[in-house]
Amino acid sequence: MHVICPLEFERSRLSRAAKARGWVLHCSGPGGAGIERWAASVRFPAGTEVVLAGVAGGLRPAAIPGTAVVPSIIVDEDGRVWHPPARTGRGDVAAPPRPAVRCLSAEHVIRTPDAKRVAAERFDADLVDMESAAFARVAEAAGWNWRVIRGISDGYNETLPDGVERWTSANGRTRIGAVLGSLARRPMRLPTLVPQLLALGHRSGAAMQAVEEALTERH
Repeated sequence: MHVICPLEFERSRLSRAAKARGWVLHCSGPGGAGIERWAASVRFPAGTEVVLAGVAGGLRPAAIPGTAVVPSIIVDEDGRVWHPPARTGRGDVAAPPRPAVRCLSAEHVIRTPDAKRVAAERFDADLVDMESAAFARVAEAAGWNWRVIRGISDGYNETLPDGVERWTSANGRTRIGAVLGSLARRPMRLPTLVPQLLALGHRSGAAMQAVEEALTERH
């Protein structure tokens, strides 16, 4: 099984489980552009099991921080829709049906509760990331057996730090200088920003632990 993580943080959190279970990990870099660059560099045969795994934002209360979600519908901001291939349980018995979960694949970070509410209503979506649509598109074109697993790092009522979209480089690595620069530009807000960052880090770690458990359960 190949597991694609947009961010190096996500890939590193899965490295121990991957080594133990024989998964092949990749870091694509963030956004649709990262997925497309990565996809152009690989040649997996049709039928290869490929999973997009990482963190995402919750758009509705059911997407609880620290839990993993397996979307059954991917939708982009142009209204295009993808459905991951149906999976079966052990043997030839179909797995029990799950409630439909819609993941919005957005072009930009959706930071605030107000923006999340608008996105949830406009796209009837439960969670949001920035890679699923591009991944679904290339996976379907290649004929892979694909799916998406996302850990919720921020809930529908939580705000991401301003400038967070600039904190990651094109190769998926954290730009420490950009993070420190964001803090330095807002010295009066440090008493609130630092706890906010620590809480986001804690939630992201819990989200990736849930992703690891979901991957293990399904493989």
